[in-house]
Amino acid sequence: QVLFQVQCPDDPPEEHMYDGVRAWWQNKLGDFVSYSCRKGYERSGGARYATCTRDGWTPKPFCQGSSGCRTPPPLEDGDTVVIIKQEYEHNEKVQYVCQQSYVMEGGPYKTCNGGVWTGDIRCLKPCTVNTAEMNRRNIEFRYGYENKLYAPHNGYLTFSCKGGTRQVGSESMRRKCTDGQINLPTCQ
Repeated sequence: QVLFQVQCPDDPPEEHMYDGVRAWWQNKLGDFVSYSCRKGYERSGGARYATCTRDGWTPKPFCQGSSGCRTPPPLEDGDTVVIIKQEYEHNEKVQYVCQQSYVMEGGPYKTCNGGVWTGDIRCLKPCTVNTAEMNRRNIEFRYGYENKLYAPHNGYLTFSCKGGTRQVGSESMRRKCTDGQINLPTCQ
């Protein structure tokens, strides 16, 4: 009985592989070799090594085209930092910013991943208060210098009752803004 030693080709033909340092002479059954792919390609199945098997080198193919993305999705109440392109490569990132007074949650990047944009980003709205609504509720800002009529998400505004009125209820007069919503106190 004659046993044949399994050997894989010592120079695997693969047009999308990077021609760097190679150790393909390690080509016996079970041997493995590290490899990398040219720009625009990625290792098949996320493989880190090529392995010599009875069927030759695996994975097959070694490198496959990366799935790029079209233009990134718009961000409500935000925008991209740079002018957007029509095509993006796999793993390419786009940075977003929110409009002034908006607070970013998540982000600031979305990443092209296999043809799909990934990364959760939201722009949380500030709260605005108008003097007409404050007059209807008989409230004013507690601190005279606090005449800004808005608060960012997670920011606070502190109110007090106008002279001669008292607060309805017992909640704090310091109110928190949550994504554009703030519950104003009322005085009578």
